[in-house]
Amino acid sequence: MNFCKLRRVIRGHWSIVATFLVAVLLVVNTQPAFARPEKPWFNTLVAHWSDYSEPEYLSFLKDAQPEVAQVGFYGVTFYSLVHTPFGGGYPAHMPVQGLEAGGAWFENFNKEIHKRNVKVVGHFNTTYIFGDPYKNAGFFKWYNEMWDEKVLGPKPTRDPIDMLQKDVTGKPISSPTYGIGGWPEYHGCLNNPKWRACLKPMVKVAIQRGVDGLIANYFYRGDCLCEYCQKGFRDYLSTHYSAQELREKMGIEDIKSYQFTSIPSWHDPATTDAYKMAALTWTQISLKQAYDDVFIIYGKSLKRDLIVAQWNHLGDFQQISGDERSALLANYWGKDEDYIWYSTGNAASQTDLAKGDFGDGTLQLRYIRGAFGDKPYLLGKYESTRTRVTIAEGVANGGAGLGFYAPYKDPVGRAGMVSYFHFLRRNRKYYESAQPASELLLLYPRSAVHNGDVIPVDRFRELGKQLSRAQYVFDILPDDILTSEKLSKYKAVLYCDDSALSTPAKQALEQFKGSRLLVNTPVLPIELTDWEAKELTSITKLSNAPTVVPSLMSQPKTKRLMLHLVNYNRREPPVGASPAGNGPKFEQPIAVNNIRVRLQLPAGMKAKNIILLSPDETTSTKINFGNSEVGVAEFVVPRVLVYAVAVVQLGK
Repeated sequence: MNFCKLRRVIRGHWSIVATFLVAVLLVVNTQPAFARPEKPWFNTLVAHWSDYSEPEYLSFLKDAQPEVAQVGFYGVTFYSLVHTPFGGGYPAHMPVQGLEAGGAWFENFNKEIHKRNVKVVGHFNTTYIFGDPYKNAGFFKWYNEMWDEKVLGPKPTRDPIDMLQKDVTGKPISSPTYGIGGWPEYHGCLNNPKWRACLKPMVKVAIQRGVDGLIANYFYRGDCLCEYCQKGFRDYLSTHYSAQELREKMGIEDIKSYQFTSIPSWHDPATTDAYKMAALTWTQISLKQAYDDVFIIYGKSLKRDLIVAQWNHLGDFQQISGDERSALLANYWGKDEDYIWYSTGNAASQTDLAKGDFGDGTLQLRYIRGAFGDKPYLLGKYESTRTRVTIAEGVANGGAGLGFYAPYKDPVGRAGMVSYFHFLRRNRKYYESAQPASELLLLYPRSAVHNGDVIPVDRFRELGKQLSRAQYVFDILPDDILTSEKLSKYKAVLYCDDSALSTPAKQALEQFKGSRLLVNTPVLPIELTDWEAKELTSITKLSNAPTVVPSLMSQPKTKRLMLHLVNYNRREPPVGASPAGNGPKFEQPIAVNNIRVRLQLPAGMKAKNIILLSPDETTSTKINFGNSEVGVAEFVVPRVLVYAVAVVQLGK
């Protein structure tokens, strides 16, 4: 049939054809393959770089039932070390030696984890290369002699040196961080398309071995001056700065001919300037674009529900000199990522209660929640002692527990994890879809950081600590995403910088009807008592519990408030011992009794019922309360050992 005849047939039977096309579209649009994967949510996770090959590990997963096990090694670490005699030590602790044997072990390991109804997220090193190109060792031996084109496809380049980060002379950059095998570490360049082409087959193999997700490790760029970094930064400067700005701010007369001698990434904030901040901002944007290319675009093309994350570092808000996202603009921050892992290292694992140091991650947790929204997130605290309080503070702030170094082989630590994870599973309905519900908002000065100024961060950190120790509930939001809509739910807002705010943020503050409290004094701590008689009178607060940190979450659809209480009181290690303790038996919590609560209620609502739930208690407790004022409920929590949540059912 020629085209003219076909057209006449279609015209004469158009209603039938149209009905057929609609039916086809309906069928296509209802097929699972075309459905958007359900957004993953979890609040229990364990992560291990070592001891995961012990027989007790799988039995622990069966007992504790975390939703996610972040475990196993893929990417550059695997291909650098598994075929060498050096893979059994830090960081990977490979259980077997040999490329095929190692791959088969992880594939079987993932199957065993899945049998226990736990998802697996594997660690994927993106830049740190263990080996020596000049000795054909480690990664370079694998690349040169063991690359299997049937599995991985063709090599991106003949010479692996073509993919490395390079200094101004063109020499590959190396560092002596680990010294595995006596080798320095070399570094792949994520701005180099050949290096990304090397990583993508590793992603494919990891998925074939059964991972549910991948978390990118060693997500770094040093002072690389390879051709791709130079071109990328040159294009960025040309696009984002006028010729006059380049000349006046950076001393660049002609960007097309300018010779770069340094394109720094992290650096000392005290030495920063417009050029260094531009280099850091471009670095973090370019790394995010590389991440998206490898893990989100490519990885999710192979497995639509692949869980993707980055292993980043926040510490105690080390900005510009640390934090892979510190200069990242809001439209890139966490975009399309499924969860966020931020390592605090040892910044939040030691206590000095007499000085008000709880070794807590309260500010970091609330900052991430404000920046990332209602997706899963957690702190990678280097905490092997306070198992219960680490889980508690994560879930109390809408995130997850536990983090790094979960001490599953320790009987006390294991018992704590099993008990807390089971509690969270039984009471999942009180955590999923819960939203921050405090009346007080503390703004994080991210706009100032983007301008190279970290002084407001110091004020923010001190003010947040004071509010926490004074037992107020409060939320945190980065000031660069502040809008009138986001601010409208609060009664008071505190902020530590207004010089760098965007026009929309300034307008939101100007239009705000509640209390605006600007703290830009160089002298801290401030006296909260100046506000307590007026601006903070309508903020939920505890009393009689100086070591308890409260947070408030809500579920409007079910008309519930959840007041989370985390008690950091403990018997601290003796003088001379490690201030972090030495294992879960040294957590040694001390209960706080008779905690008085003054809870602010949503407009038009009353408290109908309050129950207290705790993994430290065998039964729930019904709480007596009084609606002493309109919009206020007052009650006493009889006891909190480590963690409890008061579930408040609301009504008219």
